[in-house]
Amino acid sequence: MSNLGRLLGYLKPYRSRVALAVILMALVTASTLPMPRITQYVLDEVLPGKLWRMLNVVFWLIVGLYAFRGLVSFGLNYLLGWLGQRIVFDLRFQSYRHLNRLSLSYYDKRQTGKIMARVIDDINVIQYMVTGGFVTLITDILTLFVVLPVVFHMEWRLAWIAVVVVPTYVGIYKLFLKRIRALSVELREKWDALIGALQEKIAGITVVKAFHREEYEVDHFMTTVADNFRLGMTQAKLNRILGLFVTIISAGGTGLIYWYGAVLVLNRQLQPGELIAFVGYIGYLYGPALRLVDFNIQAQWAGAAIDRVFEMLDTRPEIMDAPDAVPIRDMPGAVEFRNVTFGYDPEKPVLHNIDLAVEPGEVIAIVGPSGAGKTTMVNLIARFYDVTDGSVLIDGIDVRQIRLESIRRQIGYVTQESLLFSVTIKENIAYGNHDATDEEIERAARNADLHDFIVSLPDGYNTKIGEDGVKLSVGQKQRLAIARATLTNPRILILDDATSALDSETEANVQAALEQVMKGRTNFVIAHRLSTIMHADRIVVLDQGRIVDIGRHEELVHRPGVYKNLYDEQFRSAQDKALAAILG
Repeated sequence: MSNLGRLLGYLKPYRSRVALAVILMALVTASTLPMPRITQYVLDEVLPGKLWRMLNVVFWLIVGLYAFRGLVSFGLNYLLGWLGQRIVFDLRFQSYRHLNRLSLSYYDKRQTGKIMARVIDDINVIQYMVTGGFVTLITDILTLFVVLPVVFHMEWRLAWIAVVVVPTYVGIYKLFLKRIRALSVELREKWDALIGALQEKIAGITVVKAFHREEYEVDHFMTTVADNFRLGMTQAKLNRILGLFVTIISAGGTGLIYWYGAVLVLNRQLQPGELIAFVGYIGYLYGPALRLVDFNIQAQWAGAAIDRVFEMLDTRPEIMDAPDAVPIRDMPGAVEFRNVTFGYDPEKPVLHNIDLAVEPGEVIAIVGPSGAGKTTMVNLIARFYDVTDGSVLIDGIDVRQIRLESIRRQIGYVTQESLLFSVTIKENIAYGNHDATDEEIERAARNADLHDFIVSLPDGYNTKIGEDGVKLSVGQKQRLAIARATLTNPRILILDDATSALDSETEANVQAALEQVMKGRTNFVIAHRLSTIMHADRIVVLDQGRIVDIGRHEELVHRPGVYKNLYDEQFRSAQDKALAAILG
């Protein structure tokens, strides 16, 4: 209920429209009240008195009444539709904005499909409830408040018979509600899992086909769908049973009213037309009770969706600007790790007591076995995560005291997986600097040895690359990511295995270009191919989250340790390949 109140709070900016909607609702409700009285008049006055002329009056009165109600209902439904759409618009915008502000740790723990389900599917469910069932519910509630005094005024004895069955209905409704609510929450979670798995498997369809797992994935998907079907049918059965009870209660109340009303008519204490009119008004009381059962499905389904959306909105970013954070516009680019310990789970550190001071303009290579913590280490510079202990400093200032915008605008990052967007090549390169000129974009492409390929395309830089760069090779994607990073003119450049997907010739060309790009910047280069970092100013060797050695290539390769082992292994591998090529 508290989250429902928060949802309705989105109506505050549109108070005038809400007030108009309330007025229109009142008019719609009022337009329903004359019909039972008209029926009473026809039965008790017009027919017994044979008032032919009044039949024409009644005809036009009914036509006018329904025309008025139709027009007002049109205006009401349009207005409420607008309000519902606006709530959903604001909620979806706020959700997406909030997702962009959340820290990477939020995404580390959740499937992309599950996150998408909250922003798209859950909010669609909310929209359906707000623009559909909620309108009917409010109108029914207004009708109840108006009709109750009317029926008590008409015949209080029959009114008490109508009302006395309500506690039974409320008790049964509460009995079913808890179970229906639990099923709705479970259904939403199952739906989350379904969307998450679907997105994951479609994104990885190449792997599915490569291992011939199509039938397995179909069977697994059908099992999940079957679970959803079973839960949905259980919920539907409970709602239908509840509906059956409500129908029986309503029928019992209506039957008692007819029986006792007939007694009153036979005793000449009530006119037949009055009885028919009274039963008509009772329909306005019992009708909402029956419709509430159908609304209950929407309400419980939407209630679970509302809770999940607000749960996401209530998640606070772990990485935020400190109140006294300072901007740094022209950072020289000195970086220091001061006794840094970090773990994605604080109880399980990934990095241990890292101490490293880097001068502006240095090229620092970071090497080590897989899982040594290389990527984790550079992620702390961009403050994607905060250290568990110790501190990371840029130009002598703890990164937690620098505004995030200042840090990330001056860091260029090329990751192992070069994620691109399904827009043009030009837009991808300029993603971090939308004000870049065509000349600057072309220069960045040349630096990444990509310009010649781009101009060979029919649309050149305006070529759309498709979702995630499907029209580009892996090497071309990586070079485009390098161009994107260098266009921002960063003071600190991080290359996380940036040339791993390139062939030897392309790698040599990109390395030559990168040597020019890296001048005057502080550079962190993670590499598995040691041939690409032999000319680094210093090589930092990581093993099991600790710095085990630091030096130049010429020093490290001649002393026993992790680096020499890695070098010897790669050197032997290269020799074996060369020998195989000769023998082949």
